[in-house]
Amino acid sequence: MTLKKHTVLLAPSAIEDIQDGINYYKNIDFLLGKKFLEALKSTFKELKNNPFYQIRYENVRVRTVKKFPYVLHFVVEENSVIIYGVRFSKMKEVKIEIGKK
Repeated sequence: MTLKKHTVLLAPSAIEDIQDGINYYKNIDFLLGKKFLEALKSTFKELKNNPFYQIRYENVRVRTVKKFPYVLHFVVEENSVIIYGVRFSKMKEVKIEIGKK
């Protein structure tokens, strides 16, 4: 039996967060920005296969990005994983507004 993979979708707010993170790391070292993007892509791939992490608040789940202090805030709707935020994990408790794609 093969499990169906989920589709990963990025809300505009998540795209902005990702670009901010890439720019931050590129300003330190160009290759670091590239490694951050690769780590994100790896995390997206993991979410395609298994997005059912613990719900942290409302209906939002979180997943850390390996080797970087960032956390993905996402919801699972049917066969889609919708990422609403990619936030620096050292910030105080941050909640993402859901419904603004």
